[in-house]
Amino acid sequence: MSNIPRILLLGDSIRINYQPHVAHLLDGKANVVGPVENCQYSLYTLSSLDRWIATLGQPDIVHWNNGLHDSGYNPSRSPIQIPIDMYRANLEFILDRLTALTSNVIWATITPVHPKRPFRNTEWSWHNGEIDQYNNAARELMNSRGIPVNDLHTLVWDNVSEFMREDQLHLSETGQKACARAVFNCVSTLA
Repeated sequence: MSNIPRILLLGDSIRINYQPHVAHLLDGKANVVGPVENCQYSLYTLSSLDRWIATLGQPDIVHWNNGLHDSGYNPSRSPIQIPIDMYRANLEFILDRLTALTSNVIWATITPVHPKRPFRNTEWSWHNGEIDQYNNAARELMNSRGIPVNDLHTLVWDNVSEFMREDQLHLSETGQKACARAVFNCVSTLA
């Protein structure tokens, strides 16, 4: 296994759902790893990164996302999760740490919520317009640093009814496989 690349996938429950499909597509070509836990919001990823690297090993390629946990409103916390300027700063710290490990880092955009998903003040909710703002801040940072971007947001948005579960937040099996194929295509150029 040492002669094949180690690909680290970082991200929230969207990543957790598509990771097995990526591993299947890269079986025998790469060792696909990722935290068992949800990487949650950017500050949690930043504070957990060294622990995950120690457990999962030095990556050759990193495919990474944070954002759904940073954006949106949650009545159980301060309604704004992570303000956008703090989000961008956290991403920059994470990016500095990842690029110190490998020059092969890929950013993935935040996937949308279904446009028919109701926004409720009583539960964690999102507006796609805000997700777009967080995506734009992240894309601006990645572009300024020459980091390739895997646009999972557009992929899911263009097929939103087919690619989303009934909860209108997580990916259906079809969406998981489509996102896994997009991840595979991106990391294969570096593997």
